[in-house]
Amino acid sequence: MPNENHKNENFEKVHADKKARRREPYRMMQSDKKEALLTRARANKAQTSRRQHAASSLINSSANPSSSMSANSSSEQCAPFMGYSILYETDFIQTAERLNINVITPKTEEWTCKVQVVDKGRPRDNIEKTKYQLMILQDEEENQVECIIFNAEITHFEDLFRPFHTNLVSVAQVKESNYMYGNPVNKFTWTIDRSTIVEPVETINPPEVPLPPPTRLTLTPFDNFEYQREGSEFNVLAIVLNGSSSTYASNGKRIQDFIIMDDQKKPTKFTLWKDFIDHDGNKLFKQLKEYPVILARKIGRPKSPSGSGLTNRFSTTHTGLTSRFSTTIEINPPYPQANALRTWARENEQMLIAYTIESTSPTGSLLFVPFEEEIVPIADIQQQSPGQIFSIQAEVALQNEKQRFFILACSDCKQHFTRTVSRRTFYCTNCRRSTLLVPRCQFEVTVTDQSGSTTATISDEHAENILLLTSEELYNIYNVKKELPPIVNAQKQLTGKIFNLQMKKLFTKNHDAVPGKLVILSFIPKGNPASQTPSTIKDVAEGSKRKIEHVSTGEQEHPQTTNKGSTSYNKHKVEMKIPVSKRC
Repeated sequence: MPNENHKNENFEKVHADKKARRREPYRMMQSDKKEALLTRARANKAQTSRRQHAASSLINSSANPSSSMSANSSSEQCAPFMGYSILYETDFIQTAERLNINVITPKTEEWTCKVQVVDKGRPRDNIEKTKYQLMILQDEEENQVECIIFNAEITHFEDLFRPFHTNLVSVAQVKESNYMYGNPVNKFTWTIDRSTIVEPVETINPPEVPLPPPTRLTLTPFDNFEYQREGSEFNVLAIVLNGSSSTYASNGKRIQDFIIMDDQKKPTKFTLWKDFIDHDGNKLFKQLKEYPVILARKIGRPKSPSGSGLTNRFSTTHTGLTSRFSTTIEINPPYPQANALRTWARENEQMLIAYTIESTSPTGSLLFVPFEEEIVPIADIQQQSPGQIFSIQAEVALQNEKQRFFILACSDCKQHFTRTVSRRTFYCTNCRRSTLLVPRCQFEVTVTDQSGSTTATISDEHAENILLLTSEELYNIYNVKKELPPIVNAQKQLTGKIFNLQMKKLFTKNHDAVPGKLVILSFIPKGNPASQTPSTIKDVAEGSKRKIEHVSTGEQEHPQTTNKGSTSYNKHKVEMKIPVSKRC
């Protein structure tokens, strides 16, 4: 007897503990949510009572009086089953509580959570070659949790977990986060499998209202990019202003460049790599004329060794952005912050169109120009940091009429060989293979404004346009004809004119480089900013679209670099490659 009492006491204690655990999440709920839960429980209980009454009526309405004993017997036999069913359903109502993400733990039983997908990555393989997909789910209080789906379940749940679609998720597998798939947003991670109940809110009877558009965002402002540690990942909300077709880096990997900007008018370059081009780049490219807004998560700064010279020609602060392994890109997300940015873009559409035209070269490549140009006096140039891009207005003159107007460079990596004068095949120690030495038009000019003068280097297309000679023609004049090139036409083009120049102060790359050497990136006569650019944004987008189609059909094309206009480069190599920035 004492043993029986002891067992009963233990049972009651365990039962009480279980009830306490079930009641704890309910106690933490807000009053309006408690009321909604009670209303739903009362409705379910009423429905159960109706079922019980119908079943009892069916048993007691036997037409044969002689079978009343049999009916009563059947009722007695059914009663235990009916009671169990009623108890089970009532117990389910009590335990399958509507909870928020922040109170769900591995010990929580029979829970349901109303969530929407706010971020969804691409399926990928882990180090064990297991296919997985990561998602971020968010509840009505904007608590977030990272979810993971494996293998065949990825396609099984693909249509249910659409971005910003609301579902009721019940009894997913909850585990402590192990940082295996990056920094989690929550202490716990949910695994979605076939045992997880996923119900779209529109299929529930009665249907539930979807969650409102999310507002929780952690964003990095454009003026803070330069302070982000190399290798770190952050989120950006931006307008896509312009883009180029995909090209090939020197390592053979595909890249695609875009110019993005926020409402603070600070444009920068955003580079997509490999699969991101097919998954996101092509979609963005088709929508360029609509100025789409993107939410790019887990992007970063490209790594470049100090003093390597691999600077970002699209940013005045050497802080271009690049996709990473875990990057996700959502086009025109429903966040109110994105809607505000789209409204700003519509209100400033003409200004954006003008920038798109100005940032597109005659060959279709991208050019970085400040959104609102600030003219720097020549006397202040030395105050600019290495890698800085800035604009000046000045007169331009040939510094030395007897200088050699070309150099030889590697046909692939563009490395200069200033002490070599004859073209030939050679082994490039930078490319680690045999390449060609090809001529590149390059020479020095003197730029002068009211504050002073300085020397700068101009090359490729702009240099050829001044001389009205190609790099190949210059090489033949010097090395074949043994003559000096005619420069009368160049002097006529430059004399008495003011030019808008975009310049960059270079990093020192080797021991014989001139500290603070200046190069000219763009060269336009003042008052004629778009004389050779496409007339409409539609022309720009359609021209670039044709280039993407060439890539998709297997045709290789020239990369979009500042060296793009050199005709001698184009003659000697069909596929030009650009140096690749090292990524982490």
